Amino acid sequence: MRNRLAKVVRLSALVAMGGALSFAVFFSNCGGSGGMRTGSAGTSGAAGSAGTTGSGGSGGSGTAGVTGSGGRFTCANEQVLNCSAALTLMNGHVTTFSPEEWSPTDGKYCNASGLRGSVFSYSGGPEVDGGVMSANSHGVDAPAENFRLSLTAGTEGYAGGGISFDHCVNASASGALRFKAWVASGDTAGCTFKAQLQTFEQRPTTQGPPGGCDPDAGSCYNFPTAVITLTTSSQVFTIPFGDFSASTLPAPAQLVGLQWQLESGAPIEDGGLQTSCTAEIRIDEIDFVTP
Repeated sequence: MRNRLAKVVRLSALVAMGGALSFAVFFSNCGGSGGMRTGSAGTSGAAGSAGTTGSGGSGGSGTAGVTGSGGRFTCANEQVLNCSAALTLMNGHVTTFSPEEWSPTDGKYCNASGLRGSVFSYSGGPEVDGGVMSANSHGVDAPAENFRLSLTAGTEGYAGGGISFDHCVNASASGALRFKAWVASGDTAGCTFKAQLQTFEQRPTTQGPPGGCDPDAGSCYNFPTAVITLTTSSQVFTIPFGDFSASTLPAPAQLVGLQWQLESGAPIEDGGLQTSCTAEIRIDEIDFVTP
C-alpha cells in the first residue's frame, strides 16, 4: 500500500513540476521543530487546547515538492502565514512519514504539494498534591514510518503533540480529516483523547509568525476538537469537519497544523483526584478526504 502511495506521490510531484506550480509557503509552529505549547487543563475529561510557538520566516513564494537526491521530496525553505493564499493539497495528502517525505536530518516532512512542517509535543496542567505531573516526548519512527507520542496526562492536566504546517492550508474541498492511530503501550482508559484542527484565527498574535488571535482580548487555542477512542489495534479514523466542536471560524480554509491531545479523566470517586494516564500513541497516514 505504501509503495502504491509513494508512486502516486511521485507522479503527483512530476505533474506539479510540469505545471510550474508555485505556492506561498508557511505556518503553525513555523520555523520550529516544535516550540513551547501552552493550554489549560481539563476538568472531568474536558480540557483546553494547546497552541504552538516557533520562529517566523520571511515572506515569499514556495514551490511544489519535487523529488531530490535519494528520491526524497524537497520543499522551499520558507515559512509565511498567509491564509489568503492558502495551499490546496493534491489528493488531500499530508504525510505518511515515508522516506520520500520525512527527513530525519532536519526533522521536517515535505510532500509532493510543497507542504513542509515539523512534529512537536507539549504538556501542562497544575501541580496537584499527591497527583501525577504531565509529561511529553515525541519522534518519528523511521523504520515503521509513523509518528510517536509518549504522553502522560497528569492529574488535572494534559499532554499532546502533532504536526505543524509551514503554510496555511485550505482543506475545504475535502470535508474530513483521516488518519491512522493506536496505543502502542500504556493505557488511555479513564482519560479523554482528542483530535484538533489548528487554525490561524486561534493562533496568538504574540507567536512568531503571528496568528489572528489577540490574547489580550480573549482566550486563544480554542481549536476545533473531536473526541475519539483509541485501542491497541490500529484504526483508521475519518472525522468530518462538521463533527469537530462547533466553531464560527472558517477552520478548513485556514488550517495551520494538526494535533492530538490526551487529557486527565474525571475522579474515580467524589472528592478524589482526576485520573492520570500514560501511553505511547502512534499516528500515521494523515490525509484530508471526502467523507
